[in-house]
Amino acid sequence: MLWGIFLLFCAIGTVQHFLYRPLGRPRWLRWLLPISESPWEHCKLAFWPLGGALGTAALLTGLSPAAFARAWFAAVGHGFCTMLGIYCFYRWALGIGRPVLWVDIGNYYVTMFFGWRLGLRVLRQPADWGIALPAALSLAACALFFVRASAEPPTKYPLFREETKNGRNQRTTAS
Repeated sequence: MLWGIFLLFCAIGTVQHFLYRPLGRPRWLRWLLPISESPWEHCKLAFWPLGGALGTAALLTGLSPAAFARAWFAAVGHGFCTMLGIYCFYRWALGIGRPVLWVDIGNYYVTMFFGWRLGLRVLRQPADWGIALPAALSLAACALFFVRASAEPPTKYPLFREETKNGRNQRTTAS
């Protein structure tokens, strides 16, 4: 059952990636859907689906909201580091000039798999709000960051810009 939940939310994250443009670029969904191909936007694909999957698992197994908050925090913390770490490694450490689609797709599923496994491990541990409250506040801050950052124009920093095939920033044409 738990792996079925994982696969469902992986599929939801995959669909989530492709919804923004077909829905007419709704401003009110920018916090949830990736609005560009910039690396940081893809963190939404780890944040929301892992939260949904772990929340569903916690509800179905009768685990506490405190356990869920800790598990989601651990899973997305690991997920952000994995997703951005793999991306930065192959782009800048290996010197690959532009994003590689099959690597990025594999990166998403690797991120989800290991985030899910870690989240399940943490979910099963006893939890109280003394530990879970800072995790829940951090998750809320992350969600607010998605809302706030989605309202701002992209910055000049590489993790926040979307590149064209020639390596230039799509929105400003700067390299």
